[in-house]
Amino acid sequence: MARTLWGGSLSFGLVNVPVALVSAVQDRDVHFNQLDSETGARLHVERYCKEEDVPIPYEEVVSGYPRSDGDGYVMLSDLELEAAQPEKTRTIDISEFVHLGDIDPIFFDHPYFLVPNAEGEGALRAYKLLVGVMEKTERVALGRMVMRTKEYLVGLRVRDGLLALVTMKFADEIRATGELPNLPTKKHQPSKAEVGHAVALIEELSVDWDPSQYKDRHRDRLRKIVRDKQKGKTIKAPEAPEVPAAVPDLMAALRESLDAARGEGGDDDGGKAKGGSKSKSRAKAKA
Repeated sequence: MARTLWGGSLSFGLVNVPVALVSAVQDRDVHFNQLDSETGARLHVERYCKEEDVPIPYEEVVSGYPRSDGDGYVMLSDLELEAAQPEKTRTIDISEFVHLGDIDPIFFDHPYFLVPNAEGEGALRAYKLLVGVMEKTERVALGRMVMRTKEYLVGLRVRDGLLALVTMKFADEIRATGELPNLPTKKHQPSKAEVGHAVALIEELSVDWDPSQYKDRHRDRLRKIVRDKQKGKTIKAPEAPEVPAAVPDLMAALRESLDAARGEGGDDDGGKAKGGSKSKSRAKAKA
């Protein structure tokens, strides 16, 4: 059973809908405990002061922010930090509506579901109304909510007849691309033929999106290692992989990749993909 993480009201003009927040994803990672290799006993984290050579109880721990002059820290207690907390509210206020395509996916953070939090007919009718109009207009609702001690920018849309909510990054949290290393310049512009072959390769590899086809292979390997270890098998560490070097002939690499994707011995038309399951899938999608 999904656990409710937050309960409150969704405000849409003068309409208030009681809602509860539930995470839309499940933690399927393989989790381990840290142990003493000699005794097998579980380890625990201890806050320790090197200067006094003693452990520090939690109630004596404060937060420190580096001083602007580089001389130590500005120390703040939990009570002082509470002054920065947002106004306590149990309402998600919808302020604007935008098209989903206008939002760069880089702004999306964690997904949730908003479900009705009341059984009364009026509350369920209001929830259904909001779902219906958002589905009809194909818009994303933007708003703000306070969860725990932080205020979030959130986006809401319809998924499977329910309201899906995603917390979003603020604009100043997105790294400017100009800060990145080894950026290409105009002199690195590919040729028309290279672009044509690359587009053809993308078309040949294009399929209908089916999320069930993608599995967490690392998680499966971890579970197999645990099972093998439990059975007494020897686990061998893999060799460090080599980093592939940049291809010396980009055009030749594109041709070979395109031929491999088509399952052909060689074709230099640089464009149209020949028949196959992926091409049929694209044709179906266009239809």
